[in-house]
Amino acid sequence: MKDTSLTKNQKQDLVNHIKQSKTFKNAPTSSALLQYLFEATENETSLKEATIDIEFFGGSQNSDKTNPRVRVNVYNLRKKIVSYYEDEGRDEIYHLIIDKGQYQVRFYKKETAVKRKINWAVAIPYIGLFLALFILVLTKIPNSKPDLWKSFLDKNTITNLFIGDHFGITGNTITNGKGWTRDFNINSQKEFYELIDKYPNLKDQIKPSDYSYSTKMGVLATQQLERFYRNYDHDFTIRFTTQSSIVEIKEGNAIYVGPTKNNSPFIPFFNEANPYFKLKEDVLYFSNHPSLESKRFDLTSPKDTVEYAIVSKYPTINNTEHFVFFSQHDIGVSATVEYFTNPENMETFSNRYLKGKKHFTAVFKVKGQNRTNTNIKLEMAVPF
Repeated sequence: MKDTSLTKNQKQDLVNHIKQSKTFKNAPTSSALLQYLFEATENETSLKEATIDIEFFGGSQNSDKTNPRVRVNVYNLRKKIVSYYEDEGRDEIYHLIIDKGQYQVRFYKKETAVKRKINWAVAIPYIGLFLALFILVLTKIPNSKPDLWKSFLDKNTITNLFIGDHFGITGNTITNGKGWTRDFNINSQKEFYELIDKYPNLKDQIKPSDYSYSTKMGVLATQQLERFYRNYDHDFTIRFTTQSSIVEIKEGNAIYVGPTKNNSPFIPFFNEANPYFKLKEDVLYFSNHPSLESKRFDLTSPKDTVEYAIVSKYPTINNTEHFVFFSQHDIGVSATVEYFTNPENMETFSNRYLKGKKHFTAVFKVKGQNRTNTNIKLEMAVPF
């Protein structure tokens, strides 16, 4: 039930305390969303998904009703609040909660446990069972976290997996029907409306689609990473790049899996963080290295069975990192994700190429038809 013993100022103090905690330190979106939901609740605003999408995320009245942006972000906020009270806020008397299926913020007073006299005759069998379970758990503890992923498996830092989906256009198709079309020169609403400004005769023929498209690569990579993360009792959130902002990309550690030809928002981060590699218009340039010759890799490939794949781990703001897997077709991303979640491969790669350094960029040549029938060859790996 709602606690009426707190004043609005006291509630705001509790909200501020949560926003300034370590749990929310690197989560500006979650902090801002918490403040917005609290103020709306106090003002008795009718909090509906569409209202939040328009007022907080800047959506429009005609936004897609199935856009998961609000649900995903509120789900992430609930998880952060639970983590906060499990750690930093475990001794606090008043707790804040956002009930499942609701968006209102409410407060309640935590009940104080009543001390009871222990009945040892009853407790001893349970203690024995606890010890047996504890020993069983110890035998199931996974191996130490691999160096390549150590920061991503840190319990105090969230990981967001961004899947490189494709922006689409709804309108006339090549068969003169109505349908969904993909044009690799148009990767956002901004680029779409720039096209309309250039060719105004198209205004009544096409419009931005309400949904995007992702290939099987997204499913395969997610499955492989989920299995890997589960081994270390950790998890991540899943997002799509066409539905994500730069602010969301900067929130916590990020993994990107997908193509470069969709003008991935991770390319500028990659170029800024890498001292020797630059990715421009489907060409990867390598230069300015003190001992290695300059090279260029043309990422375009007429075949979807042979391609270059780029894997890079680099630092970003607020002591967070990106782990990106780029290629033009599915096999490059799928093969390299599988490679870098295999313990033996990771150990060999770290010992042979990193030489104590935390960050790197590697280029692979991948051949094959699908995830289980690929041949992967390392062309070069450069630590920094």
